Amino acid sequence: MKRSTDRILTTHAGKLPNPTNMAEVQKAKASGDQAKIDDVVTAGILEAFVRQRELKNDIHSDGEFWKGRDETYFAGRTTGVEAKPVTPDNPASMLANMQERHSGQFDDFYAAFDRVGNTPQPGQDNPAPTQRWVITGAMENKDEASSKHEVAVVKAALEKAGVDKEDFFYPVLSPGWLGHSLWNEYYKTEEEYVYAMAEFYRQDYEAVAEAGFLLQIDDPDLVDAFCMFTPAKSVEEYRKYVDLRIEALNYGLRNVPEEQIRYHTCWGSWHTPHVTDLPFEHTVDIMLKVKAQAYSVEAADAQHILDYKVWDRIKFPDGKIYIPGVVAHKTTTVETPEVVADRIITYANIMGKENVIAGTDCGYGGRTYPDIAWAKMRAMAAGAELATKQLWGK
Repeated sequence: MKRSTDRILTTHAGKLPNPTNMAEVQKAKASGDQAKIDDVVTAGILEAFVRQRELKNDIHSDGEFWKGRDETYFAGRTTGVEAKPVTPDNPASMLANMQERHSGQFDDFYAAFDRVGNTPQPGQDNPAPTQRWVITGAMENKDEASSKHEVAVVKAALEKAGVDKEDFFYPVLSPGWLGHSLWNEYYKTEEEYVYAMAEFYRQDYEAVAEAGFLLQIDDPDLVDAFCMFTPAKSVEEYRKYVDLRIEALNYGLRNVPEEQIRYHTCWGSWHTPHVTDLPFEHTVDIMLKVKAQAYSVEAADAQHILDYKVWDRIKFPDGKIYIPGVVAHKTTTVETPEVVADRIITYANIMGKENVIAGTDCGYGGRTYPDIAWAKMRAMAAGAELATKQLWGK
């Protein structure tokens, strides 16, 4: 895994705005023609690589425009999962239970937000989900070839674009994040439920590692689910909830070398007040238990801009890499390069400049208007150059 040995490197959290051929991708998927799907997906990935190079991004993703890494994707690949109707007492996702939504403080806001979503478009509604995914039987993988085929498509695109594997990461969900919208009605214990999801994802993790890619674990669940329980959990109860899921994640990662793993967490990508976000200090020690070489953490958002102070009390482990978000994804305001540089330098002074890579708070695709996303990534690259001049004197 690359480090910032002579300059500050840049990366992002994975999901980018859709490529220009997204309509063709959707049409090909609807047709079921795998050869056609592979062709248009490859074209979209190549476009994503070109865009990232233009933006002076160092460590790329494939844009994640084509991979459905959610409960729907999961349900199509395993036995024991079925769709059931959403009801007032049985929502599609834990997000429906967010405490600030039901506090009475933001009723007008949520009435509007539910209609338009994160990136409002004229005349475009944001329909509420009508079904939820439920585990009703033992989960057994019924499609072991899919993940390997997806990895092969990406590998071929990398070779075609001339992108080195060291400059590429491939995101896959954590068991905890999947659990936000995959409800358990079968497993008798929480441990059985969580470990079953970890075992399912093990083959995805290993397929990515075998291809020689960096594996990114997407796990907002470390911090974001705290405000989604009724009745509310205490901090200590939530720590136990998270600790179990990190144990299960490490179980799923048992055959993947640590130096190929980076871990991403954030407080969710919904553009809401976030007044019930759990302070980072309560789970940062649990995060450090994750088998990973690098940790990517939201840090530019207004609620978390002071989270660097956590590291005054907790020593960042030797040999690890930190990827703080230095540009936010919940606001259309574009950071100045000077602000970005200041954020980078703050973390470099704590952890050592060679141990810091500049990153984004989360993925931009579907959360930020494309032209805003590109402007923010441009600002990140410019800020990294300014920080490099100050940190290395060049």
